[in-house]
Amino acid sequence: MNNKYQLLKSKTLLYVEDDIKLQQNILNILSNFFDKILVASDGDEAYDIYIENQNKIDIIITDINMPNTDGITLCKHIRGYDKSLPIVIISAYTNTDYLLDSIDLNIITYITKPFTTKKVLSLLDKFLEYFKLTSHIVIQNSIEFDYDSGTVTIDNNIIQLTKKETKFFKLLSENSVVTYDMMYEYMWDYDKAPSQDAIKSFIRKFKKKLPSDLCQNKKGIGYYLDSTS
Repeated sequence: MNNKYQLLKSKTLLYVEDDIKLQQNILNILSNFFDKILVASDGDEAYDIYIENQNKIDIIITDINMPNTDGITLCKHIRGYDKSLPIVIISAYTNTDYLLDSIDLNIITYITKPFTTKKVLSLLDKFLEYFKLTSHIVIQNSIEFDYDSGTVTIDNNIIQLTKKETKFFKLLSENSVVTYDMMYEYMWDYDKAPSQDAIKSFIRKFKKKLPSDLCQNKKGIGYYLDSTS
């Protein structure tokens, strides 16, 4: 996990999902980014948890369709106490009425299931933006990366990356290994998977801009940053 998303570790998240299997799967993902997660399996339980912890909760992620109190109603109750608490709504499908309601409730984003790598990273970036946390990442003492400007600074020399190179470096800085599937999804959106020659050409140009040993290949899997080199 990179320094950028480590800044979210101090935030307390309330996660609400009635599908227990899905709840556990998403918890496994979110626990990489948040040290404290409060969990509820329906709207009533979530509301009780919120009332007990409203001064501690920083973020809420809630499903819409749940037993007892649904996600929209839960959000309406919470907005009676806090007009600005960042709330994210997730759902298996897009419903126009729900979307209109969520706009009125000042929801920061609406995500459709299933969660993908791109959706999770996009969501985390929204949290960072909301809390105005920095996009500046220190890879090691002599190497710094700034996602917003798309630059890598090495020994005070600034290297400008292309848009796709910036996305790739961001993935490298946030993951122990960036798989080929992650590259296809996050950098090319699966619109048209690049050829192996195109990948090799991209990596070759990318590596020419950086210290030769910084970006390493894990055969058959993908790439990673060797921050010890």
